[in-house]
Amino acid sequence: MTLQEKKQQVIEDFSMYDEWLDKYEYLIEQGKNLEVFPEASKTEDKLIKGCQSRVWLDCELKDGKLWFKADSDAIITKGIISLLIDVYSGRTPQEIASDDFAFLDQIGLKENLSPTRAGGLASMVETIKQKAAEAEEAGEPQAAQDADVLSAADVKELAPLYENVVLALKQVYDPEIPVNIYDLGLIYEININKEHKAYIRMTFTAPNCPMADMVISEAKTCVEDVPGITGCEIELVFEPAWNTSMMTDEARVTLNMDFDIDDNSQE
Repeated sequence: MTLQEKKQQVIEDFSMYDEWLDKYEYLIEQGKNLEVFPEASKTEDKLIKGCQSRVWLDCELKDGKLWFKADSDAIITKGIISLLIDVYSGRTPQEIASDDFAFLDQIGLKENLSPTRAGGLASMVETIKQKAAEAEEAGEPQAAQDADVLSAADVKELAPLYENVVLALKQVYDPEIPVNIYDLGLIYEININKEHKAYIRMTFTAPNCPMADMVISEAKTCVEDVPGITGCEIELVFEPAWNTSMMTDEARVTLNMDFDIDDNSQE
């Protein structure tokens, strides 16, 4: 199917629904079709800047075509990035970089999102086009030569270890908030090297948190107790500053927080 044919198919799919709540449900279903995005790949350099929710995007140039993988911690946002990937993954960099993405206006997506979500959509589009432009200029990437760089096989092998580290971090709670530090959005980055040592960048809801040292110590201990982990270093950062948009949907439910209008649909 050509790019134009694919975009027309999306337009026709959306035209089957009269109400936007039904279209949101359609987007949620789209998100469920995303290929599993390994925790190992959820690094800061893959975060799309400008999105209210956290959105990770990775891509690979193979046989002259750009292939995308993505994930998000919000159900509607996950559906949106899934829709974009479904349309543009497997296209040439030239096709993507030169496309106007006008089909998004035709299905009414931008005008039916909250201002913050619409801004996030614009950031997703811009990032995809930027990745395409970079791939078009650079051509096929060279194999990594640095011994510390994890290969695709390494990432796949370490995926279960990353999942266990996340589970460990979910056992640590902010003393003043009944939500674990991972779902609260305090964990900015998790990396594990080939020696299975974990490197974590995290923050707090405020720079002057009096319990910071205790929480960091507990998080370090929990991670080091994960079978297979050889050590853990935690870096405390305050850039970007934490805000409530970094929380997962589970945390919002726990705290009885309101969702944006485009997050009203539940799985």
